[in-house]
Amino acid sequence: MIDYRIGDCRELLKEIPDESVRLVVTSPPYNIGKPYGHYKDKIPLDKWQELISDVTREVYRILTPDGSFFLNLSPVPFGNDKEILPMPFLGYEIFKKNNLYLRNMITWTFNNMQNCTNRLSGRYENILWGVKDINNYIFNLDDIRIPYITQNDKRLDGGIGRNPTDVWYFDRVNNMTKKKLGLTHPTVYPLPMIIRILKMSSNPGDTILDPFAGSGTSLVAAKILGRNAIGFELDGKYKEECERRLNMEGTIPASVFEECRSEEEKKNDFLNAIAKLNSIDPNQLTIDDISGQE
Repeated sequence: MIDYRIGDCRELLKEIPDESVRLVVTSPPYNIGKPYGHYKDKIPLDKWQELISDVTREVYRILTPDGSFFLNLSPVPFGNDKEILPMPFLGYEIFKKNNLYLRNMITWTFNNMQNCTNRLSGRYENILWGVKDINNYIFNLDDIRIPYITQNDKRLDGGIGRNPTDVWYFDRVNNMTKKKLGLTHPTVYPLPMIIRILKMSSNPGDTILDPFAGSGTSLVAAKILGRNAIGFELDGKYKEECERRLNMEGTIPASVFEECRSEEEKKNDFLNAIAKLNSIDPNQLTIDDISGQE
């Protein structure tokens, strides 16, 4: 079941029953003037904090006892002097105010960076992973492990891969890709990253929710992985984009979804291929040996 609703998420969240959602994942407006259509992305800071706190309070109510909330926030230039505002710290304060525990603050890094002339170019955002119960939450580590670099790694003895670190490498969706996919939302999540989050903190058949659904990346990931999903969006023009994506990207089987692999995993493939060269006669080398295919 995929349910995309148009309206103010603060009101729509009230329609969701208590403890009925396993995972909430979202990226709210950053209050920096992005063109979000009906939403004014430039409000007083206290009003922005009130918005996120209102949403978080409802998220706590609807989460199952073992549920998680992944909130994407980023340091942003703020005010007339463009001083950097550490929004993830504000997010942490909102978590504590609403009884959520911070389990990890993930650093999401990407190659296609902002271009700045008066400060260092931004190359990361944060994802706050909050849980309702610090001693009881879904964490499917085996579903997100990173393959070991070489087959001879001693850690392979009884192991099935490394625990990912709290630094994630997923490129942002660039304008060229958005154009090809017919997407107009200014900030589109990388689908592989959301797939990792859903694998990590939910199970097939669970319900996930995105209160700022935009063009529906979270819903597409849910369909691929066999989860139910609810998305709220203030601007109705993105619903058609979401439905189109569900009919296209949402039909790709998870088992063959190559993009779901992060840059770190692809790097390991390359290193595995290099390691294999020590045991391969160069005259017998094939393209499969280089690509790591079996």
